[in-house]
Amino acid sequence: MMLKRYHTIYPQNIFRAQIIFKNVAPSEDKWAEGVLCRDIEGRFSIVNRKVGHGEYALDSVYIDTLGLASGFKDGNEKDIFEGDIIRICRFAGAEAEILPPAPAEDDEELPPRKVYADVPEGSEELSQLDGVVFMNGGMFFVQFYDEASKCLNALPLYMFFGFDMLPAVGAAVKVIGNMYDDEELYSETLNLKKE
Repeated sequence: MMLKRYHTIYPQNIFRAQIIFKNVAPSEDKWAEGVLCRDIEGRFSIVNRKVGHGEYALDSVYIDTLGLASGFKDGNEKDIFEGDIIRICRFAGAEAEILPPAPAEDDEELPPRKVYADVPEGSEELSQLDGVVFMNGGMFFVQFYDEASKCLNALPLYMFFGFDMLPAVGAAVKVIGNMYDDEELYSETLNLKKE
């Protein structure tokens, strides 16, 4: 038996891609997340960190579904990847829930602040933006359909996040799908109507 050699590609980055299921029924979770590898024949795999309990799997993946982790997390603390469709809502009100409580004198650290995937009850939604995450020039953006100009537009993703890479104060961020699993949602989000 000959062992295959794999070369890691950008080992410090986390990628996500759809798993290729050969001669096996697809599992519920058809996505692999982890380090990207390539064998000597040029086939791509991901050392899948989602197996759990300290176990990993080497899954062959469709390279055309590959997305890089942005480093940002939504209000449910779910990683945001290229190709994800996200909903960003700005809101006002419920300040007591937005700001963390002040630490007691003997506390060394600030308590974690609350983050939101949806607009909290009792708050007023100021704006909503649905868009698709992509990377360009080493920076992550959210592309969306701008109703005012009737064209596609993009904003830097960091605008909606705090220094801890979680949604900023007064912002609710939620991953609502991805462009590969739900083409209808993708088309609807970017107003790509086929006539």
